[in-house]
Amino acid sequence: GVVVSVGGQIPNGLAIPLDKAGAKILGTPAKMIDNAEDRQKFSDMIDEIGVQQPAWRELTSMESAFDFAAQVGYPVLVRPSYVLSGAAMNVAHNDKQLRACLDEAAEVSQEHPVVISDFIE
Repeated sequence: GVVVSVGGQIPNGLAIPLDKAGAKILGTPAKMIDNAEDRQKFSDMIDEIGVQQPAWRELTSMESAFDFAAQVGYPVLVRPSYVLSGAAMNVAHNDKQLRACLDEAAEVSQEHPVVISDFIE
C-alpha cells in the first residue's frame, strides 16, 4: 500500500492518479484528499453543513481576477488552486499588489486557476 496523506502537496497530487491506477491507498482515502484539496468540492461541503464562508471565485484570467476584486473590494486573499499549505498565498490590498500576487502565482489560466477570496479582517 501507499501512504499519501503525509509529505505535502506532491503526495496529495498523486492520490487520485494512484487510486485510479489501482494502488492501495493507506490512511486517508484519495477521494477525501481530493474533497479537501479541490476548492469547489470543499466549499460545497461547507455549504451543506451551513458554515458561512467569504465570497470566493476560482479565476482563470487576470481580467476576471481584477473584476472579482473590484466586486468584493480589497483586501483579497490570493491562492493558487490545489495548495493547502499556504504556499504562494498572499493578501492584496490594491490592484498593484494583486498583479504582483498573480505574477507570483505563475501562469493564471484554465489549467492553473487562482482562487481569490474576500479577505475578512
